[in-house]
Amino acid sequence: CWVCLEEIADSYIHNMGAVYGKEKEWGNHQKELFRAALQNADVIIQPRQNNTWGALSLDHVFEFMGGMNVAIRNVTGKDPDAYLADYRNHNNMKIQDLKEAIGVEARATIFNPKYIKETLQGGESSASKITEIITNTFGWEATRPEVIDDEFWDKIYETYVEDKGNLGVKDFFKKESPAALQEITAILLETTRKGMWKANEHQIQKLTDLHVELVREFGVEPGGFSGENKKLQEYIAKKTNEQDAKAYKNQLEKMSKGDVSPSEPQDGKVLKKEEINKESQQKVNLNGWFISGAAVVVLVGLALFLKKRRQ
Repeated sequence: CWVCLEEIADSYIHNMGAVYGKEKEWGNHQKELFRAALQNADVIIQPRQNNTWGALSLDHVFEFMGGMNVAIRNVTGKDPDAYLADYRNHNNMKIQDLKEAIGVEARATIFNPKYIKETLQGGESSASKITEIITNTFGWEATRPEVIDDEFWDKIYETYVEDKGNLGVKDFFKKESPAALQEITAILLETTRKGMWKANEHQIQKLTDLHVELVREFGVEPGGFSGENKKLQEYIAKKTNEQDAKAYKNQLEKMSKGDVSPSEPQDGKVLKKEEINKESQQKVNLNGWFISGAAVVVLVGLALFLKKRRQ
């Protein structure tokens, strides 16, 4: 919705609109100055120099690039062109359209049976990796909707809910990390609630049934879309039958009161996400600094270069 986009734009401009010039102004927020700087922006370019992250696998990309896209749209009234500057092969550097980059990465990872089979050999961290990519997909849907179409969401549904590839995806998630599958179903249901994905009634009902089943069997995952989105919880309760809705609401109430620990559900199974180790966290932090720093340095030069080529 437009109101949501305005909120995202305002948050991005507020958080990123700091000035670094004279010492007395260092770090001061100048939102209107930032808005003025975005007034003539018509291209966004995100540099990519290695294979350790992509537009879907790292949340910082949609946070910075998607956030700037919404901010520019808010200021200028139109979406800028969006590209990834692919420097991974210095002998074949190229500019890649954002939608193309997302599609290539999705086909190589979450839609690739070979990738999925290898991922299913892992444990909780492997389940969380898939969930993170789907979460980042929602981030792009919110900030640059045209790069994620209904076909994309249909494919996620078919792969991870219907298991059309017969890969044993559901059994893997229920064994290794029910929380991850609960979150995936919550994300998909939120896209339908917000009208981002035009799912049919069968898809919505199957998602609701699976989500409620996971909550009933393992308890509510307290974070993310599943445990923190009250409007989504109301939507889910309305989509199921009276008996299941009552049991679902009961689990939500227990979670809110802390009566049932997510790590110690009633049937004894563990419902928790594996903690990221310090080394992985450091890598993520470094990637974040890399993205924000490199984007600022390269953005202006490449944008001007493309604009001149257009003219």
